[in-house]
Amino acid sequence: MNRTALVFVAFVIAVTLVSGQAFAQKAASPKTLDIGIATPLTGPAAHLGANIKNAALIAIDDQNAQGGVTIAGQKYLLNPIVLDTKKDAAVGKAVAEQLVYDKKVKVVIGPFIDDAIGAQPVLESNKIMSFIVTPSTKDMTGPNKPFSFFFNGPIPQMFNTGAAYIQKFYPNAKTVVTMAPDLPDTVMFLNSSQMMCKLHGLEWVGAEKFPFGTTDFSPFITRAMAKNPDIIETNSTGGNMGGLCAQLIKQLRQAGYKGVIWVPALPPPGAVEEVVPENYRTKIVTNDIDWEAPIVSNAYRDLSRRYLKKYNVPPIDIVGQLYNVTKPFFEFLSGQKTMDATKWMEGFANYRWKGLYGKEAAWIGKPMFGINRMPFRASWASEYINGKLQTKWEAPIPMDLFVEKK
Repeated sequence: MNRTALVFVAFVIAVTLVSGQAFAQKAASPKTLDIGIATPLTGPAAHLGANIKNAALIAIDDQNAQGGVTIAGQKYLLNPIVLDTKKDAAVGKAVAEQLVYDKKVKVVIGPFIDDAIGAQPVLESNKIMSFIVTPSTKDMTGPNKPFSFFFNGPIPQMFNTGAAYIQKFYPNAKTVVTMAPDLPDTVMFLNSSQMMCKLHGLEWVGAEKFPFGTTDFSPFITRAMAKNPDIIETNSTGGNMGGLCAQLIKQLRQAGYKGVIWVPALPPPGAVEEVVPENYRTKIVTNDIDWEAPIVSNAYRDLSRRYLKKYNVPPIDIVGQLYNVTKPFFEFLSGQKTMDATKWMEGFANYRWKGLYGKEAAWIGKPMFGINRMPFRASWASEYINGKLQTKWEAPIPMDLFVEKK
């Protein structure tokens, strides 16, 4: 064989080897598993939707950094599909249909309140696992809605944290007036406020509702202050109206209110510091968390630091709430023997994991909601004192309300 023929044969062998190696690498590469992220990204709840989306993306990135998930022997990298539900029921339904019928997803993360009402029937009827903020109506949870998991935790627990804090640190403060936007889901928040006020020896004396989008709260503040309350509670204002909750706090102080301001649902990160003058930022009890406080768990602190570095804005509590259940879900998913979402739902409903809040976590809620589909929230209570947010106490949880007796 002459030299030219030898060179040609060597070239063919080399190309064959390289091609075979590339084919083997391609064949061994992981597939993708689409994860729907459907949450409000525009409108007054956009700050919550942005935190939900970003928290889900961090959980997905963290799992992919560990090699993704392996299901029935096949490796998958998680692929997020992000869509805006606009906190609207009709849009939520359309987004759910797109994710289910067009994208063929098996998991959806992030529906909020109105959008969740539209999306949930589509998700449940197609046996899609969903991680929804909270059940905003009674018929959103129960044994007939097994695929819906609610990552925000029980709404009564959100109010328990503030009520317990006030009982301990302001024992002479007894009467509570709620100020809240006049929305269909407000009833759920009002009921939780009244329940926890009663549990902690506070007297709830009524609610002053204002139209959604209100910017001048003065007439409603006048009526609230006329009841001479020790505590004014802002209810769902931070979640539903964003930064206008900070405006309400500022106007309360401008009107001369010197009592405790209780803020269960949080405005966007930094809004209180930006809108409320420093001398007004005192005696404000909140579910916001100073993650650098010694009482806060290392896992929560690490997530908050990473979130701030990645997105250049501080997280609010909903970030930890979502990550606390979605990252464990992805860990649970890796090692499953089937792609059947019904099997995933049944297995994850009984799953226990190391929680972000320094305790073992599991699904709870059956005594109040008819099914165990909620995790505990953080119970770290905070207060603005002399202009600065301080997290210094953890409220006890009324277990009998949320955990079924064995």
